[in-house]
Amino acid sequence: MDRFKIGIIIVDEQISFAHRNLSAAVESLKALGCVEQDIAVRHAPKLFGVTAVTQFFAEYTDVDAVAVLAENDGSPEYAAMLYGVTKLQISWNMPVTIGDCTAAADAVEMVSTQNEMEAAAPESAAPDKKSIN
Repeated sequence: MDRFKIGIIIVDEQISFAHRNLSAAVESLKALGCVEQDIAVRHAPKLFGVTAVTQFFAEYTDVDAVAVLAENDGSPEYAAMLYGVTKLQISWNMPVTIGDCTAAADAVEMVSTQNEMEAAAPESAAPDKKSIN
C-alpha cells in the first residue's frame, strides 16, 4: 500500500461542522494507511480563505491531496471557493476534495487513481505531479 500525505482544511466559520467530522476523517485516513504525522490539519478563517490555504498546501508542503471539511451552504462564498479550488487542482495537479468526513477517503482514492494513471502513462508523458503548469 502506498503511503499518502493528506492535508485537511477546517473552515473556522463552520467550526461545528468541522468538529463533527474531523476525528472521523482522521480515523478514516488511518484506516486507509496514513500515519498521523502524514496528516496535516490547517485552518481557513472563512470559506473565502480555503482557496489560499489550499494553495499554501500545494506550495509549502508535500501533501498528495487536500480534503476540505466544509458544508455546502449555498452561499456565493461557497461557490467562489469551489471555483478557486477547482482552478488550483488543475494548476497544481493535486486532488482536492470537499465535504464531510468522507472527503478524506475520497482524497486518498483520487491520489491512488492519479498514481495509477501516471504509472500507466508512456514514459515521455509522465509529468511530475508536483510541478506547476
